[in-house]
Amino acid sequence: MVVDIILNIAPVFITYYLVALGHGFFEKSGVLNLAIDGLFILAASVTFAVSVYTLNPWLGLLAAVIVDSLFGVFLAYVTTKFPVSHGAVGLSLMFLGYGLGLVVGTPANFYASAREINPADYTLKITTDIEIAMYVIPLLIGLLLLHILNYTKLGVAIRASGENPHAAASLGVDVLRTRLIAGAIGYALIGAGGAFFTLAWRSGWDPKLYLLGYGWIAFAISLSAGRHPLLTALNAWIFAGLVRYQFTIQVVAGLGTEAGKMLPFIAAIAAMVIFNITPLRKILATPASLGKIYYKEEKTV
Repeated sequence: MVVDIILNIAPVFITYYLVALGHGFFEKSGVLNLAIDGLFILAASVTFAVSVYTLNPWLGLLAAVIVDSLFGVFLAYVTTKFPVSHGAVGLSLMFLGYGLGLVVGTPANFYASAREINPADYTLKITTDIEIAMYVIPLLIGLLLLHILNYTKLGVAIRASGENPHAAASLGVDVLRTRLIAGAIGYALIGAGGAFFTLAWRSGWDPKLYLLGYGWIAFAISLSAGRHPLLTALNAWIFAGLVRYQFTIQVVAGLGTEAGKMLPFIAAIAAMVIFNITPLRKILATPASLGKIYYKEEKTV
């Protein structure tokens, strides 16, 4: 029974964990990432479209990874190369992601209906082995990113760029290149998370996706874990369980329908509050230069 519950959470876990993991890795470089929800939705839409047209879910996954990675590189480039607001650029990309998601997903939805293509034709066939892999592979990726951040030159450069890009540059770090790499890797993971949302969790595409805010929940998962890859895994699993069984919880607790729908978002707010009032806030402090404009002609941050 317990094993079945844990395995049933796997598609939600891999979605949340990969998106939150990529978000945290990118923000370690000092770029404030407010584009997350829009580009998560774009990844889900691209995955759906490519998978429907080709009937190959793995091509859909690859397409989402590439598309989101390019957007991550663009976000890193603009916010590092020019003295512009991270928040303004990120939110603009978020709304662009919403629009492009509709442009890509809507025709594919009509195509699937016209050709009578069923979700089973283009989504992953979920077996016990696949569910186990949905835990093992993301956790291995998380351990790899933890190793990169703590024990490699790239990780040192990413953390230095996040703490003080001017000091990092004076010590020989190429801040722009470092952030481009972080953006590419971070958004590749966000794209993969969006792909699994379509291929394993929701098994399809629906315009109602735009009202669900799953990208923002992943944002909260990462923030309340201090962007630490392993704590992010724990948070992602808790939230995955809450979302997967929210209707069961709603019935057991005797909550109304609307109150049940609010549970994940209430939990997200609670998680961020708990993080900020506990010692974790100091132990896993936000990068000092997160969201601050870096312009190499400036002599101070």
